[in-house]
Amino acid sequence: MYHDRVSPVTAPVTRRQVLRWTLVGGVVVMLPGTELLGCGEDHGVAPLPATPTVIPPTATPTPSFLTAEERRVLAAMTARIVPTDDLPGAQEAGAANYIDLLLSVLPDADSPGLVFAGGPFSDRNPFPDPATGMPTDRFPPDAFAQFVPLTRLQLLHWRVMLLGSAAVDGADFNEAALGPTTGLRDQYRSGLGAVQAKSTEMFGTDFAALTTAQQDAVLAAADADFVALVTGHTIEGMFSVPEYGGNTNRIGWDLIKYDGDSQPLGYSIFDEQTMTYRERPDKPNSTANPDEDFSGVDAGTQRFLKLVVRLLGGFTPP
Repeated sequence: MYHDRVSPVTAPVTRRQVLRWTLVGGVVVMLPGTELLGCGEDHGVAPLPATPTVIPPTATPTPSFLTAEERRVLAAMTARIVPTDDLPGAQEAGAANYIDLLLSVLPDADSPGLVFAGGPFSDRNPFPDPATGMPTDRFPPDAFAQFVPLTRLQLLHWRVMLLGSAAVDGADFNEAALGPTTGLRDQYRSGLGAVQAKSTEMFGTDFAALTTAQQDAVLAAADADFVALVTGHTIEGMFSVPEYGGNTNRIGWDLIKYDGDSQPLGYSIFDEQTMTYRERPDKPNSTANPDEDFSGVDAGTQRFLKLVVRLLGGFTPP
C-alpha cells in the first residue's frame, strides 16, 4: 500500500522493483496517505493509535465539487497526460474521478471523511494456509474501505489544503513566514477555467471537443504549474489503491505489472510442517521472477518512465 516510504537501495534490482520504488517513493508525494505528514500533535507527526478506530464510508456518494463542464475538461486533460492507445490510460482508470473525490472530501469534527484508508488488509488477496503456506479460498474483508478519523491538526491541514489558509480559522499562524496557502479547490477552479479559455482563444471551442493534437497544443501553452499539479494527481489516480476512487479494476497496477497490496497472502509464507518459509512459485524472492525476460524496457515501461519525466520537467506532448 502506498502509505509506506521506501528507503534507498544500492543492490542490483529488477525492472519490476525499479518501477515499484519509483511509483511509491517518487510520484505519489501528494497521495492522501502522505499528504498529512508533518501535522502531528506533538513532535511533528500525529501518531495513530496501535489499533485505530475506523469509521465506515458514508452511505451516500460524496457530492462532486467540480461542475459538469469542469469535469469534462479535467477528464480530457487526464486522458492526454496518460493517453489510451494499445493499453488503457487515465480515462479507463478513472483518474478524473479520483481527483474530483479528492477535491470533494471536506471533513470536519463531526464527519472525518474519506481521507485515510484503513487496513491492514483488503479483500484482494486470500489468507494463507498456516500448515502448508499455500493460498486458501478465504478472503478478509476490505478494511481499506473503512476510513481512519483524523487528528485535530490533520483535520486542520486537510481543510487548509483544500480551502486555503484564508478560509480556515486558526490557519493563519504561519502566513507571516510562508505566505497564504491557496487551496486545491481554488487552484482547480481557476486552472480548469484557464485551460477552457485558452482552448477557446486558440481553437474557438471547448477543450474536450478538440482533437488530441489540439489539446496537446493547449496544454503546452497553459500554465505549467497547473498542468504539473494535474499530472501529479493523475498519476495518483492511476496507481493508488482503488478505495480512493481511481485505479479502476487495478488498471494502473496492471500497466506497471504491480500486484498491489499482497497481504495477508504475501510472497513468503511460513510452513509449519517444514518449519521454513515457502515461496510462492509465481512470486519468488530468492530467484528471478518467472516473467522476467531481461530483454530491456518494454513499451509499457517506457510510457511509465515518460510520465515520470513529465513530472520532473513539465508537460510535453506524448
